[in-house]
Amino acid sequence: MSADKYRRLLDAKHKPTERYILSTLGPRRSRLWRELRAFLNKNYDEESELLFGGRKYGWYFKYSRNNKTLCALFPEKMAFSVLVILGKQQVILFEENIACFNENTRKLYNSTRQYHDGRWLFKRVLSKSDLCDVISLIRTKKSPKRKGV
Repeated sequence: MSADKYRRLLDAKHKPTERYILSTLGPRRSRLWRELRAFLNKNYDEESELLFGGRKYGWYFKYSRNNKTLCALFPEKMAFSVLVILGKQQVILFEENIACFNENTRKLYNSTRQYHDGRWLFKRVLSKSDLCDVISLIRTKKSPKRKGV
């Protein structure tokens, strides 16, 4: 895999529009992107903010509430990555359910450093299976809001 294969949006001078992001993702990944954003908007009260994370991370959407980040979405050429930070208790929950995740997610988890406060998982979404795992990671981090309660 070349370094530019999944290149992020790194031009700080040009804030990308949603249309530009979708065209960068390509038709297949843009469907997954829209599905994830719809899931987040429907199930969580976090605010979505488009930010520039510097030359390494580029433009990304941060979903947070009360200064606590739920996740961050990094659009890339023909893909996107999602950062989910699992705290100590969430790491335990993940490990209890690790068999429910696809092989790539299990490998990612096992290769990610364990910090004193948890693990920072950067999961690249290339398929529906990856998207399902990302949604499960987000649910592990925080339960969706209850409807009708």
